[in-house]
Amino acid sequence: MKSLTTILLFLLALSLSAQELSTTSRKAQKYFQSAYSHYQLHEFQSAIEELNKALDADANFVEAMLMLADVYNELKEDSLQVIYLEKALQQNSTHQTKAYYVLGNANYRLGKYQDALTAFRNFLSRASDSHPFYEKAESKQQLCLFAITLRKESGNAQAKNMGAMVNSEYDEYWPSLTVDGKTLIYTRLVPATGQQARRHFQEDFFVSNNADGEWQAASPMSSINTYYNEGAQSISADGKLLFFTACTQIDGYGSCDIYYARNRKGVWSKPQNAGEPVNSAAWESQPSISANGEYLYFASNRKGGKGGMDIWRCQLNGFYSSGVPRWSEPQNLGDSINTPGNETSPFIHADGRTLYFASDRHMGLGGFDIFFSRLVNDSCWIKPVNMGFPINTHKDEQGLIVDAVGERAYFSSDRPGSQGLDIYQFKLAAGMRPTPVSYVQGKVFDEANRNPLCAQIELIDVDNNTLVAQTESCWEKGEFLMCLPLGKEYAFNVSHPGYLFHSENFALQQVRKASDPISLDIPLNAIEVGSATVLRNIFFETGKYALLSQSKAELEKLIIFLDKNPLVKIEIGGHTDTVGEAEMNQSLSENRAKSVYSYLVEHGVNKDRLEYRGYGFSVPMASNETSEGRAKNRRTEFKIIAK
Repeated sequence: MKSLTTILLFLLALSLSAQELSTTSRKAQKYFQSAYSHYQLHEFQSAIEELNKALDADANFVEAMLMLADVYNELKEDSLQVIYLEKALQQNSTHQTKAYYVLGNANYRLGKYQDALTAFRNFLSRASDSHPFYEKAESKQQLCLFAITLRKESGNAQAKNMGAMVNSEYDEYWPSLTVDGKTLIYTRLVPATGQQARRHFQEDFFVSNNADGEWQAASPMSSINTYYNEGAQSISADGKLLFFTACTQIDGYGSCDIYYARNRKGVWSKPQNAGEPVNSAAWESQPSISANGEYLYFASNRKGGKGGMDIWRCQLNGFYSSGVPRWSEPQNLGDSINTPGNETSPFIHADGRTLYFASDRHMGLGGFDIFFSRLVNDSCWIKPVNMGFPINTHKDEQGLIVDAVGERAYFSSDRPGSQGLDIYQFKLAAGMRPTPVSYVQGKVFDEANRNPLCAQIELIDVDNNTLVAQTESCWEKGEFLMCLPLGKEYAFNVSHPGYLFHSENFALQQVRKASDPISLDIPLNAIEVGSATVLRNIFFETGKYALLSQSKAELEKLIIFLDKNPLVKIEIGGHTDTVGEAEMNQSLSENRAKSVYSYLVEHGVNKDRLEYRGYGFSVPMASNETSEGRAKNRRTEFKIIAK
């Protein structure tokens, strides 16, 4: 928003040069001239003192009132600015038209939307449509109407201060949270020390851990913090990868760049610049890493944007052997998200499809408001939705994150009761929630010697055979964590060269909280004659043997395995439970095995490498006395018969 300097001071300068001030008091004119000199030097307190003297000499001195309003605008004292604008307007001066426009801006910044609307309407009734502020006033009139409606439709979200274990006498902001909800990392503005002590304050990272539902006393991340500013961070779902913003670094590409550090066995590596093309000569900041590690979202004012700060994303294609990230080219999120204004503080939820961000241009309550949008068809974002009052206010709101379950949000605010900026949490309204997410964590190891393995792990939506997420158990060798958006059925595959792949099925139709994740120990069998693995994502209708379409992902995985191991021959085995006659089950198991065999042959696998056999219920994996046991016994396996 333009300050009063650009709107009123030009008028005052004209008045001064033409000696057309509204007062005839020489004493008032003298104080006014002195105040004007102080104002030009940005000596605002001295200007206030001289202007008050001028008003003591002439209480109706309009230009003194307007300059006081101008000074209080520079000092961001909107309430005092309004007082003197209203006093000036009572004098019915030639400055009245523009003063109404400025009054509308001041009231809007205060969140007094009805008063702002009245002021803008007064301006529009007095100004011609050729006035330089006419179109802006019309636009701001619509903003006021939108804000009034939004306030009337306010929700009942009650923000709760996170307390003394997290917050302090200093400013806390930019929270980030691991997927298990147990580690909170945030930025704190602390007194500067060492080489930067002359700057008075610097940004550092602090971390608080949740134990038994209680947040513990925060401590600084000493291995990451420096004498310079570090802030606006994002931690990966497993807590092993941290992206953050650092400015004026020796190895920087621009004023602010994105950096990263990796955690191994509880120790953070030395931060490194994330490199091009994420960073450029422009300003890059406020990173958000997607839970599947596929995309890094960030804010930048680089060329090619829509104007101001825009939200971009880069695909993370793993890391080079040197440890440096491999990036795709940055993508601007487009017109649905970005505007000619500023869009900042992106947070991509662990569901990979719900984006929360701040904007000062999308319709809101003033300043920066928080919005959310959802990704459709992997490329289109729906029109952003304002999160409404009381989450948004007439002040700036930024840096909101949401936990994996999708119920609780965290953000920073300086609302009453805080010590400067504090971190708050609140329960999200149902319509603003993302898809709930749980996660699977575990260890991959060699079945024979129990040694950990660096394996590739994939999560596939069986309904449409699309890759949802992929990761590896390599950084902490053998260990992995992967987010699981609820409400879907997934094929989960683990593979390592020289081993049979491991298959799991997750039918996550019911809500499974992040506090109750799936935990797996995954032994992989080396490719040896006699080794076998269960194909848990081969599906048939009850009592039938035609393959269902949801089997495609697993069948393609088996084809890839055979392509990579051209000397291997396998037997496909069908197994049933004990429900029904033995003869019927024997026939069913053989036909199911044959269906898999036929699919492989039809898709290019040499039939000389394949055999199939039905075992009926003769080789159970579990008791047939329970439904769970019978489900395990109904299975398709493949076994190595030659290599």
